[in-house]
Amino acid sequence: MKSKRNPKFLKNVKRKNPFEIRNVEWPHEDELTTIVSKIVADRTPVRKEQATIDADVSAIYLKALAAIATNVWRAKTKMVDVTTGEIREDMKRIGRHIEAIYRNLAEVGIVIRDHTNDVYDEGQPMKVIASKPTQGLDKKRVSETLLPSIFWNNRLIQNGEIEIATPLTANTPPEP
Repeated sequence: MKSKRNPKFLKNVKRKNPFEIRNVEWPHEDELTTIVSKIVADRTPVRKEQATIDADVSAIYLKALAAIATNVWRAKTKMVDVTTGEIREDMKRIGRHIEAIYRNLAEVGIVIRDHTNDVYDEGQPMKVIASKPTQGLDKKRVSETLLPSIFWNNRLIQNGEIEIATPLTANTPPEP
């Protein structure tokens, strides 16, 4: 069995000091140094207001944004035709304004997540209001979103409330 403590490459070292750290020469070291120093010098510094904005946001502000986001989501769901998934013809003019509100909320970091027709996972941070056994399913699915999940800068600020459809088992009777 070979000893791992004295590797073979250390036995044949022709240097005076085997623990000496040599200076490594890079072929374009001067060029790389000047490029990196220009990048560092041209970098715009982060303003102090930007760095502290997350800490200064109050809970009241986030609750107000979540309420606005929830209401705009409700308005959008009322305008959409259930069969096609498109905005109804009589609501097209208002739909543009709703989409503008969605864009404005996205600019401040608010994302509204509707979970309808998504596969349901037990670990998701959503409140299940009701579950209906449904024929023809192999996995649990979200049948209806009652309240959307709302995220601010990738942080959950409102848990969604959903209704799920579960696969029909042999001992659960189908709902009428």
